[in-house]
Amino acid sequence: MSEDDYQRIVAQVLHSAAQPMIATDTGVEAAQKIGELAAQEEVEWAVAGGLAMHLYGSPRLTKDVDIIASEHLSLTPQRRLTFGDSSYGLQVGKYAVQIGWIVRNDGYQKYYRAALKDAIRLPNGLRIVTPEWLVILKFNAGRQKDLDDIVFLLRQPKLVDRPTVKQKVVETAGEDVWLAMLSGFRRLCDLADSKTTEPGKYYDQD
Repeated sequence: MSEDDYQRIVAQVLHSAAQPMIATDTGVEAAQKIGELAAQEEVEWAVAGGLAMHLYGSPRLTKDVDIIASEHLSLTPQRRLTFGDSSYGLQVGKYAVQIGWIVRNDGYQKYYRAALKDAIRLPNGLRIVTPEWLVILKFNAGRQKDLDDIVFLLRQPKLVDRPTVKQKVVETAGEDVWLAMLSGFRRLCDLADSKTTEPGKYYDQD
């Protein structure tokens, strides 16, 4: 291909991208802004998803800000998502940031409520789900990128207390649910601890 061909391809991708990746500081500012509204409306909330991963040190980029919450806000959602969740649009400087406002109304609701109850309040006013709850929520989501994120979190020294993961699952859903999760969780721990040669995004060794 010619240089013009490459330029045209890149221009098409940039033009067609529904939502660009956002920087951590942009995501934080968006969360702070919508958190102020949530406080006014007495709605509990906490950062989860890609922004939480950023704040715990992950290099993975994100396109939006995911927030778990106790109730919906008075804002008009741009669209309704699955299981009762909403998507809000928020302008932060020159960036239009998508906020995934997660108020689950399905079988996983109890996990999100428990994660919200245990959320940590940071000095900058953000509330963020704990690393242990981030592992649990991502395990339940089960997508490959979520499993990669779990391996990253488990690899960080002293970040995730693994017995607490078990404790929270048992308290929330019972021993049988933990036993059903156990083999998958052990696999992710083995990947994080380099006890397996299975290839993957975060656990390949140079």
